[in-house]
Amino acid sequence: MKLGELLTGMPVTTIRGGLSQGQEITGITKDSREVREGAMFFATGSSTSFLQDALSRKASVIVSEGPLPGDIPCLVVTEDVRLLLARVAARFYGFPSRRINVTGITGTNGKTTVSYLIESIVRASGAQSGVIGTISYRYGQHVQKGANTTPESVDIQSLLAAMSAGDVGYAVMEVSSHALDQGRVEGVDFDCAIFTNLTHDHLDYHGDFEHYRQAKALLFHHCLRESTKEKKCAILNIDDPYARSLVPGPPITTLTYSSRGAADAYPTALHESIDGLDLELSVKGRSVRVATPLVGLFNVSNILAAALFGHGAGMPADVIGAGLSSLEGVPGRLERVATDKGFYVFVDYAHTPDALEKTMETLNRVRQGRLIVVFGCGGDRDRTKRPLMGRIASGLADFTFVTSDNPRTEDPLSIIGEIKPGIAGCAFKVIEDRRAAIAGAIAMAKDKDVVLVAGKGHEDYQIIGKSAYPFSDRQVIEECVRVAG
Repeated sequence: MKLGELLTGMPVTTIRGGLSQGQEITGITKDSREVREGAMFFATGSSTSFLQDALSRKASVIVSEGPLPGDIPCLVVTEDVRLLLARVAARFYGFPSRRINVTGITGTNGKTTVSYLIESIVRASGAQSGVIGTISYRYGQHVQKGANTTPESVDIQSLLAAMSAGDVGYAVMEVSSHALDQGRVEGVDFDCAIFTNLTHDHLDYHGDFEHYRQAKALLFHHCLRESTKEKKCAILNIDDPYARSLVPGPPITTLTYSSRGAADAYPTALHESIDGLDLELSVKGRSVRVATPLVGLFNVSNILAAALFGHGAGMPADVIGAGLSSLEGVPGRLERVATDKGFYVFVDYAHTPDALEKTMETLNRVRQGRLIVVFGCGGDRDRTKRPLMGRIASGLADFTFVTSDNPRTEDPLSIIGEIKPGIAGCAFKVIEDRRAAIAGAIAMAKDKDVVLVAGKGHEDYQIIGKSAYPFSDRQVIEECVRVAG
């Protein structure tokens, strides 16, 4: 694409050097390692130090937020490099989101499960789906591991373009607060935006809860409003007190859901057990029957959100019900690990106070034996949640193993030391080595007990220092169960 085409109408302050409007741009990136001859390199805050590398790889245009050192003859200056990158990426790839029905999901918890449920509904309808989320980016036969919940703007547009070329009709995307704050989804034309909930998380990045809330609100008050789609919809969990502040207003349609009733979608009948949920839903007055192996009342909310997506997409009630019922599970989200030992074992991604509390409350409602929990807190992340999670675990478990969970550059025992002040009223043991802690929990479990290994979920690594080492909670559990005889 020509440089002039890419920059027309874009927020550019100045252009310096011998740049030609007819100059062919072969690619766009903020990663100097991806630069090829003729590429446009966007020097974001984290990539300005790689400027010389980009030039040595024959980048033809440099984009910066101000003057740069040295003689750079081809420089585009803008007030916000990330914003320009996202908008240029959308144009470079031909605005692919305008050719696909795109749903964005934001919230502290539930995003991944809702994305899987929507994918299952689309599959039941006979249409093709694409997913961009925490566990993977996938469409058709293509599956790639996700580096971030929401990738960089160039990657988003590239994925959407590939989905469009692959006849994907519906794309669903988990939209993180980091991505919203950094403008990664700028230029994505959303049809629908879903809000799951808002609780304590990512304050290490946002500074305080209000800034975290404001970042989430951007999906509704900015992204959805700026979308060029004619029929747009916001789907909100009104059981959450922050939902009403997210209502985007006309002409965007707002649909609400509640696990307690008095909403556009709510349960009219519910049976919960350790084997799953049996539900009867009212979705805008239509009855939808769901029988699912997903465990927990919090999954009722996730199911309602996905059901409203199906309604908004014009799908029949029987298709919505079939799609919701056919999902067998979500990796690392209260995922059952098979065992024939008479006790139950679950792996869950719960790494926030709210998620851990809801998961443990769920298991307490359906268990017959004891609840044994294994958990830790990540290093180089929000430290204020550590004693909170200690209090929750000790208050809801019969026995707690406090262990290591992606300590990163922190001392694991220091992290555990910040968890321990919250622990009270529960027998507990500190075992720094996560494998040994899981083995201890499995060895302790008796008939009808429930073991919950929380924090890592689908992750297949443990980050120690700045390196990731292979580690899967599920695989370790399976090994420990075999050893237990």
